[in-house]
Amino acid sequence: MALKLGGENSRKKWANLMPVFMLLVVIAEIAFLGRLDMAENAAFVNSWADSLFHGSSPSGAGASADAESARRRTSSSFPVPEVGTCERWLEEEDTVVYSRDFDKDPILISGGDQDWHTCSVGCRFGFNPVRKPDAAFGWPQKHGVAAVLRSMESSQYYAENNIANARRWFEPANKNCSSLALTPPLPVCGCVFEGGGGIEPDMRGYDVIMTTSLSSDVPVGYFSWAEYEIMAPVQPKTEAALAAAFISNCGARNFRLQALEALEKAGIKLDSYGGCHRNRDGQVDKVETLKRYKFSLAFENSNEEDYVTEKFFQSLVAGTIPVVIGAPNIMDFAPAPGSVLHIKELKDVDSVAKTMKYLGEHPDAYNQSLRWKYEGPSDSFKALVDMAAVHSSCRLCIHLATKIREDEEKGSGFKKRPCKCSRGSETIYHIYVRERGRFQMESIFLRSKSPAHVVIVSGDEVVIWGVELFLAGSGNGEQGALELSKHVGWTFKDCIRSSNLTMEALEAAVLNKFNELRHVPIWKPERPESIRGGDELKIYRIYPLGLTQRQALYSFMFQGESDFKNHIERNPCSRFEVIFV
Repeated sequence: MALKLGGENSRKKWANLMPVFMLLVVIAEIAFLGRLDMAENAAFVNSWADSLFHGSSPSGAGASADAESARRRTSSSFPVPEVGTCERWLEEEDTVVYSRDFDKDPILISGGDQDWHTCSVGCRFGFNPVRKPDAAFGWPQKHGVAAVLRSMESSQYYAENNIANARRWFEPANKNCSSLALTPPLPVCGCVFEGGGGIEPDMRGYDVIMTTSLSSDVPVGYFSWAEYEIMAPVQPKTEAALAAAFISNCGARNFRLQALEALEKAGIKLDSYGGCHRNRDGQVDKVETLKRYKFSLAFENSNEEDYVTEKFFQSLVAGTIPVVIGAPNIMDFAPAPGSVLHIKELKDVDSVAKTMKYLGEHPDAYNQSLRWKYEGPSDSFKALVDMAAVHSSCRLCIHLATKIREDEEKGSGFKKRPCKCSRGSETIYHIYVRERGRFQMESIFLRSKSPAHVVIVSGDEVVIWGVELFLAGSGNGEQGALELSKHVGWTFKDCIRSSNLTMEALEAAVLNKFNELRHVPIWKPERPESIRGGDELKIYRIYPLGLTQRQALYSFMFQGESDFKNHIERNPCSRFEVIFV
């Protein structure tokens, strides 16, 4: 407590305010003891405060709504733990034994090859004659078997790869189910299962979607540290032509051929090795050839979000600047700012050509675009490519196992869990966090304190700071500060909540937990050694479990601390994923 007294009037007020200060000290001591049950503390202090400010009993008409809320919180069916044991109590009470142990009964997926070695959840691919698989590739599937769509082709060529189409409800054309009428226009599919049986009317489309879209359930991009030596050193640029092109599909559904011709008309010397506009022998190693050019024309066959193929990533490997026609969000895939040139529309060709000429004539400016090769790519790029450190087949199993447990938790017989524990003015929330690419969750505890730090200013500049009001023990410190200011005739200036229920607190708790576990990020063995970093963990994103990678990497954000707190309150035992970089 600090006082700034101003003149004789203030000294006179000091004597009048002594009872108030004594009240604050006593209240603080009560809260500090914390050994009484929270509800008793709340009722006791609230009664005292109400009798002082309102002259009524809390059991009467003037009872505080917050005190009533505090009493309701302590009347739950869960026993109140002993002081200092909230975390241990929550670990015990919130522990769940699920009906399925994936180590003993792994996820089974019919179809496809098991071309990976390890996975954080039990996972098998193949055919088992004595048990029904959890999922299978293709559509339709028998009841209880998730239909999986897996494709790396553009939805502009394969309509079912559009997520909205793939999710669509399909309606049989007739009761005999001889065929399915699909809308919007899609190929008509037979509806007889491989092994007999038909489909019920109004059958849903694909349950799990695996495409290049980061909005898929399980994205399957063209990128990975293992497939591309992205950090390979830059080689001297020895070719006379400024850029190289490898384009063989001359009927692409975009303007890439027109752009190629427009670049030539703008004075850009090009060497074309593909089937379109060829002027060089195409029987060459593509990446080794690109290494000799300053620019590479990474022109995709369609302009679709997240559809970024080997044309782009091979350019990065070669240490050349990609000139891109394709994904409208290509900058999300750029290894660093200024490392990519993007032709969004045909009218952009002239300005891009000018930039190419400038960079080609100014070595220092050109080398700036390739600094990431020497200093390392951005965290956003690493977070994107790190996703592929876990094989898409393993990520499919993690997705399915997570959904199976979520469905079990929704059942009426699932164990009820407290997920939080209150002692005095403090509430401890139990949440769970796992690293992206892993299945098992780790326990994290967040504390939320109801006190508030109050700043009150009188006309004579009397200031109190650092005072914690425990009025009603209900977390309504701001209201308590207002009531106090009215009682003593001061002006309420500010109230800063003393709460650790923030994103910053979550990040700190996650780092502390995973450091205690000596956690090694899942991407560590996959990344090039030059950009693995040391043993220090660095968080890139923490997000609620269940978001797509597009949301997690680029768009999701809690709208302030109140939004985060509301999420924790609305979702008991909230679950999150963390991305380390």
